[in-house]
Amino acid sequence: MSRPLNLHSELVPITYVEALLQLAGEFGVARERLLGAAGLRAELLLNPTGRLSLSDFHQLAGAALLLCDEPALGLLLGLRLSASAHGILGYALLSSANLGRAVQFALRYYRVLGLTFELELVDNPDSLELRASESIPLGVLGRFAAEGLFGSLYGIAQFLLGERPQGVEVGFAYPAPEHAARYDEAFGVPAQFDQPWHWFRLPRHYLDRPMALANPATMQMCEQQCEALLATLDVQEGLLSRLRRLLLARPGDFPNLDSAASALHTSGRSLRRHLSAAGTSYQQVLDEVRKRLALQYLETTHLPLFEIALLLGFNDPSNFRRAFRKWTGRAPKDYRARPVPAEESSR
Repeated sequence: MSRPLNLHSELVPITYVEALLQLAGEFGVARERLLGAAGLRAELLLNPTGRLSLSDFHQLAGAALLLCDEPALGLLLGLRLSASAHGILGYALLSSANLGRAVQFALRYYRVLGLTFELELVDNPDSLELRASESIPLGVLGRFAAEGLFGSLYGIAQFLLGERPQGVEVGFAYPAPEHAARYDEAFGVPAQFDQPWHWFRLPRHYLDRPMALANPATMQMCEQQCEALLATLDVQEGLLSRLRRLLLARPGDFPNLDSAASALHTSGRSLRRHLSAAGTSYQQVLDEVRKRLALQYLETTHLPLFEIALLLGFNDPSNFRRAFRKWTGRAPKDYRARPVPAEESSR
């Protein structure tokens, strides 16, 4: 049975650690000094295919940011993480038939890399959008991790395409840092900040571009190894938890069951069966999320009720009022006037 991702999960490839140590060395910080500052033993790095816990890697990243005095360290690290740095997943990307297949494979197996983000693909008319939200709180390391993720994504796309992709768009959930101009240099376009989540958009015409190193046999081998890694590392969260997070990340734009299943890289039939086994249904989970968001909006905002209704997917405010009374036994306006503790409202 799978367990939720936690800071003690040994998921971070040693190749990431080595890349960070080498980068720090270029800023005059010796690897022994950085490892010592992070409280890590050099023996941990002796196995090139080994892994470091998320907690240890975060300690190392925090120490590197402090000692290197380089605010764009995450961006620089991401840009130098080539496909091969990502191990078996990287080789799968190189062996994919085209960039679109590579992206789909990465979304299916990215958890083998110890990324502390929940990733979602969104199809837009002219682009494919990757959204990233923290799966565990990262605090001050959130910007470092987001820079590393999208820097690496851009660098790999450039390598696979054999040219610098044009028309890319990128956005981040945090305010513009002082080194925002460095993002322009890295991605070729100004980044957008203060976004609801981190996102990266690639024009759709790149997705069918064939890969020079495409190899179906290698792809099949990589898929088998990634499946084995997921089972060994036990990083797959239950579909129920992932569904809740997906819905919470998309207020006002709730997908139907089949669309949600596609975003979670499963079939509608499998999702329905999984929810049934857990004693619930898609509608029940959706109502649970709607209730949670409704309580939050009523307690923390001054939004009028018709706007809250729209954010929760109700076109008619009266339908929202009926649903809220069913959930809580109270009218929305009465709840706003006198909220109750969260544990009481959840009964």
